[in-house]
Amino acid sequence: MADYSRDDAQYATNIVERLMNREGEGLDLGEDIVISDVESDANAFSEDLSLLQDFKTDMPAMLVGDEKVPISLELVFGSSVQGPSAWRFGARPWRHHPYFYELARELLRPLRENREFDGFTSMNRDEARTTFIRRATDFVATRISAIRVFRSSDASRAWPGVSLLNIRQRVTGARVTTPGCQFTISTNSNGLRVFWSGAYRISPNNFNHPTSPTSSILQSGTYVFGVDGGAYGNNIQWDPNCVVSLPGQPYAHLNF
Repeated sequence: MADYSRDDAQYATNIVERLMNREGEGLDLGEDIVISDVESDANAFSEDLSLLQDFKTDMPAMLVGDEKVPISLELVFGSSVQGPSAWRFGARPWRHHPYFYELARELLRPLRENREFDGFTSMNRDEARTTFIRRATDFVATRISAIRVFRSSDASRAWPGVSLLNIRQRVTGARVTTPGCQFTISTNSNGLRVFWSGAYRISPNNFNHPTSPTSSILQSGTYVFGVDGGAYGNNIQWDPNCVVSLPGQPYAHLNF
């Protein structure tokens, strides 16, 4: 994982724990530190945990390096759910649908039976929560440290290819200007779509397309990447061995 100070880690721990407890209001954030991506993941992860608790079911997971990391239920089951819920499986509004729990019970069967499916494995809910908090803290501390360097005289050396982004600081917050990294992905195949995810919970976010290569801008943090399209259809293929901390090497190759 990336380098950061003890103060950075403590600052990040406070942010992540408050987001997990739905206590994000009033967070003391630097004017250029964006946490809307982590906040969105924390909210969705809490919804997943709540649903899995209802069914006394483990959390789906994927090996990233040599550690299990939780996966969003949207990613595992989204393509099986028709209609507007396809990418918000488990969200509270959809739980009011009269057939939601019947559908959820069937979709969660492999997890309840502790079976591997679609290349995924599982982890118990307490372990998933601990892993999320620890790895999300690392992600946020990496960002805090990187932005501090960006403000310093060493920015041009530490942030090659920097671009400025104007994005929401929190999910419902004001837009702020924050640094981003120009990043390029190449693949073995042409015509693929690339997705990114924070390395603390695997959840697909569009990077760019088509390969190869394709480029976009990412904030500082630690990421994993996947692709779909071509021979893979709509099934995202993740490369769990390609873990990238930014700012840093501005390029990665995925063996797809």
